Amino acid sequence: MSYIALYRAYRPQSFSDVSGQEVIVKTLKNAVNTDKIGHAYVFSGPRGTGKTSLAKIFAKAINCQNPKDGNPCNECSSCLNISSNTASDVIEIDGASNNGVDEIRELRDKVKYLPSVGKYKVYIIDEVHMLTTGAFNALLKTLEEPPAHVVFILATTEVHKIPATILSRCQRFDFKNIDTESIIKRLNQIIEKEKIEIEDEAVKSIAINAKGGLRDALSLLDQAISYTNDKITDEDISQILGTVSKKDLVKLLELITDKKTPDALKHINEFLKKGKEEERIINDLIFTLRDLLLAKVYYQSDEILLKLKKQLSVNMIYHYLDILIQMQSNMRYTSQKSIYLEIAVIQMIDHEEVHKIDLSSSVLELRKDLEKLKTKGVTKSVVKTKGESLVKAEYIENILHDASKNKKDELERLFQNNNQVPNYLQMAYHLLKEATIVAASVNSVIITHDNLLIANQLMQKDMQSQVLDVLNLENAGITDYYVILNKDWLIVRNKYVDLFKSGQKRPNIGDYDFQIYEIKTEKHEEKAEKESVRLAKEFFGEDIVNIKEWFKMNPGMLKKLKKMQDEMAAAQERLEAKEYFGKASGVTVIVQGTRQLIDVQINGEMLEEKEMLQDAILLAVNDALKQIEEEQQQTMSQFTGGMGGFGF
Repeated sequence: MSYIALYRAYRPQSFSDVSGQEVIVKTLKNAVNTDKIGHAYVFSGPRGTGKTSLAKIFAKAINCQNPKDGNPCNECSSCLNISSNTASDVIEIDGASNNGVDEIRELRDKVKYLPSVGKYKVYIIDEVHMLTTGAFNALLKTLEEPPAHVVFILATTEVHKIPATILSRCQRFDFKNIDTESIIKRLNQIIEKEKIEIEDEAVKSIAINAKGGLRDALSLLDQAISYTNDKITDEDISQILGTVSKKDLVKLLELITDKKTPDALKHINEFLKKGKEEERIINDLIFTLRDLLLAKVYYQSDEILLKLKKQLSVNMIYHYLDILIQMQSNMRYTSQKSIYLEIAVIQMIDHEEVHKIDLSSSVLELRKDLEKLKTKGVTKSVVKTKGESLVKAEYIENILHDASKNKKDELERLFQNNNQVPNYLQMAYHLLKEATIVAASVNSVIITHDNLLIANQLMQKDMQSQVLDVLNLENAGITDYYVILNKDWLIVRNKYVDLFKSGQKRPNIGDYDFQIYEIKTEKHEEKAEKESVRLAKEFFGEDIVNIKEWFKMNPGMLKKLKKMQDEMAAAQERLEAKEYFGKASGVTVIVQGTRQLIDVQINGEMLEEKEMLQDAILLAVNDALKQIEEEQQQTMSQFTGGMGGFGF
């Protein structure tokens, strides 16, 4: 007996054999069970998704002498005849070659005859969209007044070409591309029956390259069996398809990560010499990075990706994907595709942007120095040091245990729609506007931010009351909040979800350093002074105040001083709300009038030397502090300019 192709040998014979079309299978089985058979059906969808196979299974089921739970028995004479394509009551017509009016008129004349064996006469018209307009018109008459014993099944890959008058008289089923997991499952069933030796990675490559078509997957497996007499490997599949094997792609990415430009370009040229297309190489690189991203985010283990998984951060993978997707788009408009491919590799190696993204770790190392820097020159009576962690894993767990989507949505809505914010809350409100509410319980909320410095600032004790006031502007009842970085939230959330899916009702994510610490502030005691003397020194400075004995004897002067105090306090409030930009050697810092460091922006060129970076940040902060000092002195001079009349 001659060899039968796998897609023919393993064509589904019952509804339970069909892969990836669960909704359609359930509907047709129920129709058989309840004996509610329509007179016409349209099966539309991509090739190789089971349209013709399901049409034949349905024809068997409605004509089966011993149906079992909607499935054909595949044992009676009717089922056996349909399976062997010898049944006179099931007529399969190719719409591409029988597309004229005469063929459809002939069909219309024959439908009036009763089935010879079964209950229904079934007409399966494949590629029905190829019929001419006249043929559709001839078919329409039959569909309008169909005989009770006839069922039409119209199969097509281009349903939009079928006239609406035809579609409106049929039950329509849209077949979807079969997902990769279902294709792999079906392939493994066949591989086990056929005793084929093949690597798991090769099976996965076949399923991915089938692009949702099970018939294409089986044809590719057939081709691989003929290609080699040994165990089928991923490299064999790559040779057949003209793609690059995952092993070679991972090797290329390792060379890029290790910044070995000559070796990486040599690797690319070897691909091209083997006849690999530039677009296919970029496409395969994108899919490999996608697998790597999933491996990192969802903690999946893939042995071939282990080294890359340790070397590449999530942000670096995003950056690589941006370069490749942009280059993939540019390739469409050029004939020099190999140059674009080489440029993409070089850009991935010279990745300045990734340094900027991964700067958080460097900034964390410098944070202690920056905190000292913020206090230097501001006031000699303040000392700041890193204290205990303000955000612990157990705090996040407790909120996630009792998380409420309604509460989260309520907070987001109230916060976004609130336009009336008191002046004293403007700073906290401004910082929170750039943050994101990601989870909430009845009285607690988790907030994420991209900037580590701002996240730390929002969690300090001197900011907590303001932040809570902002969150409770509409009486939301929030008593606790925690601000963490976006990247830390993604890691903790995914770990929590994985543990929950594994069966833990209240997952314990373990210890985690959120990098949010208390900055302790200690103020030296000041000696008690008389009210009038204290006011004078506080607002005019000790160096320009000369206290005379008669000052305490003049109560009217104290009233004038207190009035001036109010005016100066208003001026001071305006100055403290203002932001000052300090710059030095590619570093820009933003310092508020309160001398609070808000943001640090660092040019990629400044990342080579840590010491240079520290010096640059120091100079930039001092530049901003100098601007603050000069403006405050200028403002104060407006009040102190005429103080001679008061005896100062």
